[in-house]
Amino acid sequence: MTVTFSDETTVPDDARTLTDSVPDLSDIEYPCEICGKEAGPYGGRGRKPKRCSEHKKQQNRSTNVSKVSGTNAQLAAQATEALCSIDGMAALGARIIGFTNTAETIEEADEVFRLRVNAALLNSPDTARKILRYGSKAGDSALFIAIGLHIATILPVFMTEAKEKKAEREAKRIAEEEANS
Repeated sequence: MTVTFSDETTVPDDARTLTDSVPDLSDIEYPCEICGKEAGPYGGRGRKPKRCSEHKKQQNRSTNVSKVSGTNAQLAAQATEALCSIDGMAALGARIIGFTNTAETIEEADEVFRLRVNAALLNSPDTARKILRYGSKAGDSALFIAIGLHIATILPVFMTEAKEKKAEREAKRIAEEEANS
């Protein structure tokens, strides 16, 4: 059977049964923020996936390992990991109190921080020992420069986000006062 329109255009029956070419996305639980594909499995712990494997930032972990070998390299690597774990706790704390942009900035700057700290500690095995023994109580100037640069990367984002949060709270307070009056 064929349908004829007023302008004498005919459409066969089977053409009306064609489906839309856009795939059904209703079964995608965590779509990629770039392409919309499934971002990946979520095990219920940590952050929910935001990007698919194609759009995920690839971290090059091979650059973390120094080419220097021996005791100094092992001490530097262990102390670097100790400081990076503290950095990870700072990111987690920022995320918990609602400063997600700050947490993401800390996480994105982690590789550069890791490389700077490791390079500084390779030349200072005593500082690496102190970090491992006492945490971050002691250090030499190169280590403090690495930490300072890391903080300088994060601080502007934190300050901007803190101002935005304050403005949101103030706007919410004003809206509540107007609603109550």
